[in-house]
Amino acid sequence: MRLPRKDAWKGCGILREELHYFVNTNGSQGFSSFFKSNFGALRQVIRLEDYPAPLVEEVIGRVCETANEKGYQIEVIHNCLDNRPEGVILPQFQSGLMNIPAYVDYGYSVYRLFDNPQVQDIRDHLLKAHGYFAQAKKIHDAWEEIYISHMNFSRLNQFGSETILELLGGHTRNRKGTGIHRFFGAATKDGPVDYIENLTENLEHRYFIKGRPGTGKSTFLKKLAERAIQNGFRVEIYHCSFDPGSLDLVVVRELGMGFFDSTAPHEYFPSRDTDTILDFYSLAAADDVDAEYADKIAQLQAQYAEQVGLAKEEIRQANYAKNGYESQLFDQINPKKFKTTVQKILKKLFYRERA
Repeated sequence: MRLPRKDAWKGCGILREELHYFVNTNGSQGFSSFFKSNFGALRQVIRLEDYPAPLVEEVIGRVCETANEKGYQIEVIHNCLDNRPEGVILPQFQSGLMNIPAYVDYGYSVYRLFDNPQVQDIRDHLLKAHGYFAQAKKIHDAWEEIYISHMNFSRLNQFGSETILELLGGHTRNRKGTGIHRFFGAATKDGPVDYIENLTENLEHRYFIKGRPGTGKSTFLKKLAERAIQNGFRVEIYHCSFDPGSLDLVVVRELGMGFFDSTAPHEYFPSRDTDTILDFYSLAAADDVDAEYADKIAQLQAQYAEQVGLAKEEIRQANYAKNGYESQLFDQINPKKFKTTVQKILKKLFYRERA
């Protein structure tokens, strides 16, 4: 058996239902992870320890092939540095796999005890990126304040409550609802990447929330997610990768509904008859804030873009260092041992087929 090429990943192909998202991010709060939210309730979890990306892609590719052949659902989790796959979940088997790289600390990892200059180089670049993102967040907060001071939040809250009641009030399930937390995008080496189109592709009703910073989009999404959980639904809650305390997308898949912040850097527009725009700025802005504060807003936008650009460069450098480190690991892999390991992984992930 030969090892996979370092650039061999071709994707999972067309599956009956295939979701793509991130569980980790580098943002204004540093490194943030929803690993536990996605893997904590699974019956079978396999943690790969510091596998080079080509090997992870080979394993996930084999999982995808098997799932595709037999019509199983699959969820592919992407790496927030380079967007390559780093994990997979099989909902029907309640099983999943995730690669834990050396530069990520999920607790008391042994890698924290190693003095590896290459791994430290990755971490140093990410720390610098976190600092730039934190500065960008301060600028973004000042940008938000301009709009916050000119919004009619009483009108906005009333509209939000009426909308949530209209869409969710008559829908309940006789069970305890749950919320699962993720990211639909990330700030990668190539800039912002998102999977909104994939995550909303099979939804009958998509609600495009328009507005400006500080105009209540995330607050509305939090209230909507809370109500859907109270009503007994399993709710997918996608956080902002830049500011994980803010929400960008809420999906109630059982109702075929998705609500997302459709503004830059993930701006989309309706393309179906069932798509709906919810424009919070037009609804509740007391004045023409864009025109009145045009110069100040342009200044803040430029400052924000500068800090985000510096962060992107550090992420690019971190990924470059990661590739160098993983290349050395890859060259030491024994192909026969890897083949045996892949077979064991497949048996564990699809364990219920043997029951």
